[in-house]
This record gives sequence, C-alpha cells and structure tokens, in this order.
Amino acid sequence: MKSMKFVIIQCVKAYHPELQQLLESIHVDAYSEMDVEGFMKNADGNSDLSNWFAAKENPYNYVVSFTFLAEDKAGMLLERIREFNAGIEDMSPINAYIIGVEKFV
Repeated sequence: MKSMKFVIIQCVKAYHPELQQLLESIHVDAYSEMDVEGFMKNADGNSDLSNWFAAKENPYNYVVSFTFLAEDKAGMLLERIREFNAGIEDMSPINAYIIGVEKFV
C-alpha cells in the first residue's frame, strides 16, 4: 500500500487560479477548499507570520485547500509550488505542508 500524505495549501485569492493550474498539472483529481480571512494583532511586515496574516484592520483573503495524495505526487506538488514561488516577487507566496497519514481505511 502506498504511503498517503495529507497536503494543506494556503494562498491568497489572487493566486488561486495558478494554484488550480498547479493541481491540474499533476492530475490531482479531488481536493477541498475553504475561504479564510487572516488576521494578526501586530502585523509589522518583519516577522514570518506577517506573510500569513494581515493586520486586524485589513484582513487578507486566503483560500485553504487540502487533499490526500500518494507520497510521490505530494512531493511533485510541493516542487511545482516552489517553482511558482521562485518566479514571483511577492510577500505572500503559496504555502504548502505535507503531513503524514499514519493509518486509513
């Protein structure tokens, strides 16, 4: 049985079409999404969290996507996201995380 991974992806809505293209490029057949507003009490632009969350007065609108993928496909997706992020000059790159799935039925 292949090792399954849970992949969580967070991106600003402006990059949502590009994210969809990345998912299609590696043939991700099923994923879920939800809209998220990000807030941070003291967003100064200097911390790592500033890329994630906006100041309380100006929330950022994000899309969080998640899917279960085989380990090799999850790695391919992260590589495509790295390539995309390398080509943009923005404070809000697409963020993605792979979490191991211990057991499933």
